[in-house]
Amino acid sequence: MKRITLLSVLLLSGCTTVKYNGSPLSVDEVNYPPVGKEVTAYVGDHMVDKGILMEEQVLVVKQPTGGALYDIPKGTYPQIGYDEMQDFFSPDGVARNPMIAGLPLAVVVKKGSDNDICVRNGGAQDACYPGEYERTTQVSESSKNFQQTLIYSGRIGDKINIGYREFSNNAARPAFNNEVEYDLSESRRIGYKGAVLEVIDANNSSITYRLIKNFPD
Repeated sequence: MKRITLLSVLLLSGCTTVKYNGSPLSVDEVNYPPVGKEVTAYVGDHMVDKGILMEEQVLVVKQPTGGALYDIPKGTYPQIGYDEMQDFFSPDGVARNPMIAGLPLAVVVKKGSDNDICVRNGGAQDACYPGEYERTTQVSESSKNFQQTLIYSGRIGDKINIGYREFSNNAARPAFNNEVEYDLSESRRIGYKGAVLEVIDANNSSITYRLIKNFPD
């Protein structure tokens, strides 16, 4: 990694302390497919989805950067706070020179574009370095995300197999997973946990269907 001399590191002594007020959350309501629309799904595809996903801001550092005081590895840093001028991200993974650098409290990027990536220490000072990064979002692990889905598993004879899955915080809940078999010779209308759909055509690789009612709220 290219090193920057100590004199070339920008130190700001009057910086505000780190704010731990979390990340602004965006809420995405999942409700697929539209009721009444004819759609096709393939084996392993989600046929029906319903739930709430909350996403948090993260900083993705695309290339390692740093200098005499700190090294900032390539990686994803969840947002831990913000104010009007800057965003604060987790310092987990940041390495310091223990001889001359204090403990890192946050990775800091000023709002706007083309700003340096900074590391703030306990003295409210910033060590700043040029770096390649982007702000983006990821599913929040600390929020109450929940999703229900039906998954197509194929057809044997007149019977089709549908998998039911529940996801909480983007992880499957094994106790709430199930595999269900439906006999199309008895009825083309199938349902599970309140979700109802009409099967138009099905084979061992795909299914064409129309959603009549999604999972209840």
